Amino acid sequence: MSSTTSVHVLQKRPFRLDGTDGLSGSGDWYDGNPLTTQLFNAYTLLIPNGERFIIRSCRHYLNRTAPELREELEGLFFQEGAHSREHRRVLEAMHAGGLSLDVFRAIIEWLSYRVLEPLTPAKFHLATAAAIEHHNAVIATFFLDQDLLKGVRTGEMRRLFLWHFAEEIEHKETVFKLLQSISRSWLLRVIGLFFSFSTFLLYWALGTFLLGLKTRSVFTGAFWKEGFGQVRGCKGLFSALVKESWRYMKPEFHPSLKESRTLLVSALAELERLGVDRPRPGMRVSPPLFPSKFRWKMTRTLERFHELQSRHPFFFSRIDDYDGAWVHSEGERKLNFCTYSYLGLLGHPRIDDAAKRAIERYGTGTHGVRLLGGNLEIHEQLESSIAAFFRRDAAITFSSGFMTNLAVIGTLVGKGDYVLSDELNHASIVDGCRFSRAEVVTFQHNDMADLACKLGGLPDGARKLIVVAAVYSMDGDIAPLKELIELRDRHANTILMVDEAHSLGVLGTHGRGIEEHFNCPRQIDVLMGTLSKTIPCQGGYIAGSHELITFLRYNARGFSFSAALSPVSAAAARAALEVIESEGKVRRRQLMCNVSYFIRRLREEGFDVGNSETAIVPILLRSESLAFEMAKQCNAGGIYVMPVVYPAVPKSAERLRMNITCDHRREDLDYAIHALVRARTAAKEADAAVIA
Repeated sequence: MSSTTSVHVLQKRPFRLDGTDGLSGSGDWYDGNPLTTQLFNAYTLLIPNGERFIIRSCRHYLNRTAPELREELEGLFFQEGAHSREHRRVLEAMHAGGLSLDVFRAIIEWLSYRVLEPLTPAKFHLATAAAIEHHNAVIATFFLDQDLLKGVRTGEMRRLFLWHFAEEIEHKETVFKLLQSISRSWLLRVIGLFFSFSTFLLYWALGTFLLGLKTRSVFTGAFWKEGFGQVRGCKGLFSALVKESWRYMKPEFHPSLKESRTLLVSALAELERLGVDRPRPGMRVSPPLFPSKFRWKMTRTLERFHELQSRHPFFFSRIDDYDGAWVHSEGERKLNFCTYSYLGLLGHPRIDDAAKRAIERYGTGTHGVRLLGGNLEIHEQLESSIAAFFRRDAAITFSSGFMTNLAVIGTLVGKGDYVLSDELNHASIVDGCRFSRAEVVTFQHNDMADLACKLGGLPDGARKLIVVAAVYSMDGDIAPLKELIELRDRHANTILMVDEAHSLGVLGTHGRGIEEHFNCPRQIDVLMGTLSKTIPCQGGYIAGSHELITFLRYNARGFSFSAALSPVSAAAARAALEVIESEGKVRRRQLMCNVSYFIRRLREEGFDVGNSETAIVPILLRSESLAFEMAKQCNAGGIYVMPVVYPAVPKSAERLRMNITCDHRREDLDYAIHALVRARTAAKEADAAVIA
């Protein structure tokens, strides 16, 4: 849309909301900001009758205006009436959600339209309408300047306010021209400004606060922090309203669309892109909204996520580049403790070269599932390498580690069978157990007495699968393999499955995992692992006997009905195994030296690291707020670490998780220790200040 296009284009294209789903106003739908969300909701409370007041105030003088201005006013009446209509639809949705503040609206509407309006002269009404439109234009400009309202997460709400605010910028000139044609009294203009402040803006502020109470967002620190930001400095909404009100009182003041032309044209263009009119049959101008029952299920998680991310920008932040043990994130270089590259193989030239050669030969993908045209030579080579590395007969690969556990557990056991699962097993194991339809028996973490008791209560003739992790991903401790093997052998029809996701490359002299660590070769019946931790690729695998692998190849639905592993990942993973064979012993020695030093130094500084003896080092804090605050302080201090909170760990088990690699130098670890000590002090001081 060019700048020469009439700014009244929307008067020719009536706006219609595409239904009212998702317009209830619940949740922090404006970029996770609770105060701004309630400002928008409170604005909607005032619009339906407020716009009609402006229409009444201007229509009173319609016959006394020049034809050109009269035509412009007729267009304004059309648009203000449309504003009133569409915001009333949102208000109805808010009423259904318990956010319409019916008593508050009844009081202010009685005071404004039943008391003040009949008792004051028509000129006061017009002056007030002109001042309100001026304030509306300030509000519109302020919010449109924020990236054209891209923070509004509901598509229809964004369309509504883009349309409304764009037209409020247009209208500020129209009503002021009418006021000037009736009276050029400076005092009348000031009186109108006073009434706008004491009614419209005061009602808006009160409505925002009451909605904050209603939604309980007023009791959050984010609400008040955002409020102070709006009041302080020269860039907040309060400052903009005061500054523009002062300018409005100057005798020479006259609003002009020229000062907002660029913003207005941008808003109209964005609105045209999103769609202004009611969509034609079969078309949507915004993504379909989930039904209310689904949105209710999502609301709590979304509100929590948006609140956390708004308070902690580092949370779920993006990594822009890797630099050995360091990363570049949020424009800063940080020491990385959020990595699974325990042996530092990410970016290894031999692995990268293998991936490049594979893409040159095979391309980026395959033609389908392995059983139906997707089987490549590189897949078979990788599976042979995995089998040889773990001293097994054969191996099978899957598209991800999660899929491996999900598919294999459900293939090995089913209805009438039993699966015994450690209480701290990974979510993929938990889901695999659930989906298998076998009876799930959970035993206490690494408690062999509890496992023995529960195994002893199961029928000998039933199939029983014990599933554990070699190294637990949140605690860094090791499963007692010898005791597990002994319990398996003591009970008939029982097999053992071990998830080696975090033990490959870490345990065992040559990094072959938990069997090498405990010197129990070929004792695990179902050896599971991933290609996305120490091996810097993607996928999962099972290593075992020929009969097991053949059975899985033709029965595991996650293999038969899922696309084959990318040839790039397969080639890179095979090369990574070769690197571990040739360099793993040296790299692992450096890794475990780093692990021992880091754990010892953390304990000396009074940190609780649990029972970790591997590259995963938890710092147990047992408080979500403390975990986030410490992570925030660490990131500010150049340490890239994330908090681990519910549901990843149980409540009261919140922590930071520090993953160590062979690339970390001694000075890196010392730097991290000092940063953690400083972060702990700062976090506790912040926590004490909040309590006080």
